Amino acid sequence: MPVRRGVSRLAPRPPRRRLALLAGGLGLAVIVAVGGGIREAVVSRPAALPDTAAAQPPASPPMDEEAPDPSLPPLTPDQSAGGLIAATEGHGLASRVRPAPTGPHLAVPILLYHYVRTNPKPSDRAGYRLSVTPTLFAAQVALLRTGGAHTVSLAQLLLALEGREALPPHPVILTFDDGYKDFATTAAPVLAAQGMTATAFVVGDFVNSPGYMSAAQIRQVRGLGMTIGAHTMDHVDLTRLPPALARAQIEGSRRVLQELTGATVDDFAYPFGRHNESVDRMAAEAGFRDAVTTAGGELQYLSERFDLRRTSVTGSDTLASFAAKVRLPLPSHRLFGPARAGDPDPVSLGGPDLLGLPPRRR
Repeated sequence: MPVRRGVSRLAPRPPRRRLALLAGGLGLAVIVAVGGGIREAVVSRPAALPDTAAAQPPASPPMDEEAPDPSLPPLTPDQSAGGLIAATEGHGLASRVRPAPTGPHLAVPILLYHYVRTNPKPSDRAGYRLSVTPTLFAAQVALLRTGGAHTVSLAQLLLALEGREALPPHPVILTFDDGYKDFATTAAPVLAAQGMTATAFVVGDFVNSPGYMSAAQIRQVRGLGMTIGAHTMDHVDLTRLPPALARAQIEGSRRVLQELTGATVDDFAYPFGRHNESVDRMAAEAGFRDAVTTAGGELQYLSERFDLRRTSVTGSDTLASFAAKVRLPLPSHRLFGPARAGDPDPVSLGGPDLLGLPPRRR
């Protein structure tokens, strides 16, 4: 601010200005005092441990955040301010900046689903985003089938990155987070009838809970050719836990699911997509072969086998946008059912009888 000639910057200020500054200072003091009280009330709360009462997820999470139906068990047991922040910030962001990856890599889309259902609460925006309707899901399966895509597993991807196995033409990996029951009742049967596979990432302590797969359903979908991966014991942000608790969440989920299925569990998904080098190392030491994030992209690097990227499929997708995500052209004829707004006419959707397509022979 320029100083007028002959007037010292330390000279007494006019009375009106002094009153204004005094009022402003008092207002700032009030804000600081109130803010400090709020901060103390929020930050000083002790973090909940896995065996304590869980907090509900934020009422209105960001649209790109994982958030279950409020009627289901909560996904964020951490009651601390840090835990709540982790549940609402930086979906899929790692807590560090890594150098650009190098080395062997392949362009393979790994699709991320949550629910396959009709969202029961139209006002639930997050639930809508995380829900793909059964009709649209069947249409997506039909598009993959007619477009010549082949579903592969994360194990096959790693073998290909290591140069030990070739992938089929147009490989796509399907993943479903959280272990919701509609994976067993809706998604898996549609996929199995077409000879397709997927990986369901199951939260260990949610098995047999309302809205989630039962132990019997998990074994059933394995019998249909699906893979079971781990998603921690309680769906907590691992980067916010003490190392011992984070390790217990990772190791415990693998142990529980292996005992349940009688098979090795090699694939891991980070809750909320959040991880760091320490968490990556824990996953590797627990025996996992790979881990997926929620960060977008389809370039998968061997050097980042614990940072594999995924592409979200949401309730906002049309068949056209889904086709773009898997790099397939839209069919020139209707496969089944009515078109959605945003789909080029006459693109189809699908139905539970596999869209008029004969089951693919294995």
